[in-house]
Amino acid sequence: MLSPRFLFILLVLIGAHVLLADEAPLPVAIYSRVSPNYERTIQADGTPAREYYAIGYGGRIDGTLWDQTQQKEDFPEIAGIIAQELAKQNYHFSPDRDTADLLVVIHWGRTNPFNTNNFSDGVNAAGEAFRALADAEGPPIDVDASSAESAAQTASLVAEQNDAIQRANADLNNALSIIQMENREQNRRDEDTARVIGYTDELSRNNDIARFAGSDRYNTLLQEVQDPRYYVVVTAYDFDEIVRNKKKRKKPDPEWVTRFSIRTRGNDFMDKIDVMAMKAGNYFGRDSGRLIRDYEGEVEIGDLQVVGSADEVEESAED
Repeated sequence: MLSPRFLFILLVLIGAHVLLADEAPLPVAIYSRVSPNYERTIQADGTPAREYYAIGYGGRIDGTLWDQTQQKEDFPEIAGIIAQELAKQNYHFSPDRDTADLLVVIHWGRTNPFNTNNFSDGVNAAGEAFRALADAEGPPIDVDASSAESAAQTASLVAEQNDAIQRANADLNNALSIIQMENREQNRRDEDTARVIGYTDELSRNNDIARFAGSDRYNTLLQEVQDPRYYVVVTAYDFDEIVRNKKKRKKPDPEWVTRFSIRTRGNDFMDKIDVMAMKAGNYFGRDSGRLIRDYEGEVEIGDLQVVGSADEVEESAED
């Protein structure tokens, strides 16, 4: 028999669960890679040994941008958030350059979605050229050779028709060239964006026969690449190697890189950077294996179970 107090507590807990369910988790895509040459010393307790780092400002990656939620002045706050997550992996800020093991560089920004206006213009122009060509190739001109004047008029009409066909073909070829050029630009932009947010390997892995057998995974990944996304890239270099190569103006290969991103729609970057970093921080200095796409789970409602009745509640209240 359930007491009213127990039922009240149960209802409170259910209500709290519903409120928490309304706070949907932030879907963060994470991709982390570690150099084969980078190894962390493991201590007796199984945790990695402490390493020290200096921090570097990376700004935007070429081809990306900042929007109204991002600016250069945010770097100290972003660096502080990243530093908290680095500390959880036993990476700590170096008090001086002599003790630094790594140089950690932070890039952040927003991916630049492809502008489809030119592509749409090309498609519209191709449609108009197709219609013009169909009109030009319309019904054949009847040849009238009953007189020299009629023959001359017929020849003039045929010439005009041929000119119209040639112009329509030229316009169609130009429009198709624009479409091809825009397709190449779209592919190039997609490749650059996929590289920034860590989608390259996953796109390649899913670009297979399954695409044409009903699987929509590749198209889903591609759509995420083409949608604008906020990104952060945390890259760790060997500090001594950076110093040695400073005069060569060539950065060495990184020891590890962690890339993480969220879609821009419905999100403010500076409001979400702490959650993004918290989820991605587990992979600082670790290999994620594949792209981690953190999406909301599905709720399954099981069989209804009766835990009490109104009569039982009344009886309990009387007791």
